[in-house]
Amino acid sequence: MQNPLSAEAFAHVVNKDGGASHNIKTAKPAEGPGVMVSVPGAEKITNAPLTSTQAQDFRNEHANNASNDEYHGAWKTGNKIFQDISRKEPNLDVARKEGSAGKQISGFDLGGTDNRRPEGGYVYFDRHVSGVETDPEWKPTSESTSVQERMSPKPRKIEFANQIHISRGATNKGKKISINEVYAKIAKNRRNRGV
Repeated sequence: MQNPLSAEAFAHVVNKDGGASHNIKTAKPAEGPGVMVSVPGAEKITNAPLTSTQAQDFRNEHANNASNDEYHGAWKTGNKIFQDISRKEPNLDVARKEGSAGKQISGFDLGGTDNRRPEGGYVYFDRHVSGVETDPEWKPTSESTSVQERMSPKPRKIEFANQIHISRGATNKGKKISINEVYAKIAKNRRNRGV
């Protein structure tokens, strides 16, 4: 078990590593297995970087109403810092159910929850790609995520490299394109045909 994170250490980890979660009562970092899913209504967005004062103020504001199994989470996206209160769901089925019910875009697998991705990462909720359900890689199970649940809506360079095999080497005028670009083209063609 890791040592509790002070507000200063928490802010440092968020700014340096891109995100962190710690128990709102004990300040101990969240550990896998499990998927962090936001509790609706306790989100706050500020400009980066996260300061220790902002982290401590958010924690103080929500600590009295939070239960012992809730966490203070924060992550950096672009120029913004997102803070929330989240729960660590024990498995993917519960995380999917809670994430969908709370209209959340994604949760974060701490590692050890997903058999297809043991190191953890984002799990995107309610993402369905029709026409590929017959491929076992695209079917979610209680122990593993589907391909679409692991794909970022806007792929970064690393994700793009990982997704090239999915698009089966698709190219547009000699330039390799991502699976998301393939889906966009399919959707556009379906709209044009009135499908």
